Amino acid sequence: MMFNRILYTLGLTAAVLAAAPLTASAQTPGDYNYVGIGGSDEGFVVNGKLSLSENLSVRPAVSTDFDFDGDADVAYVLPITYDFTSLDPNGRLNPFLGAGINGEIGDDSSVEAAVTGGADYRFNDQWLVNGSVVWSPFNNGSDDVDFIAGIGYSF
Repeated sequence: MMFNRILYTLGLTAAVLAAAPLTASAQTPGDYNYVGIGGSDEGFVVNGKLSLSENLSVRPAVSTDFDFDGDADVAYVLPITYDFTSLDPNGRLNPFLGAGINGEIGDDSSVEAAVTGGADYRFNDQWLVNGSVVWSPFNNGSDDVDFIAGIGYSF
């Protein structure tokens, strides 16, 4: 049981990290990818952004509290987002809005619809901070709101 949760976390993290370099060679100035770490309501987060086009991206995130003794599962979110034009003239503040799936893997596995929104703030060409809100409107008959904040390395 504990071993499966560790494998799920490592597998999803490896998938995010392995897929990240695939789009690195086709970037334009407003188009960037990143992989990052941070925190959320669920605990430690590994997240990223993979650009599909100039304004569309996939923003996967995997989180766990690494307390494998309890009932905590590995949480994930996999949205496709629309990346809006930057809100500042230097192109540093980049908001996004999207939808996709989220859920948990483990004893109480689930898949749910999710809506997400947030922003990336790029300090320079390599580093950024990000924040997002993930809303699950159909979470076991009620809605659920989660927050993710982190730092990322852009490539």
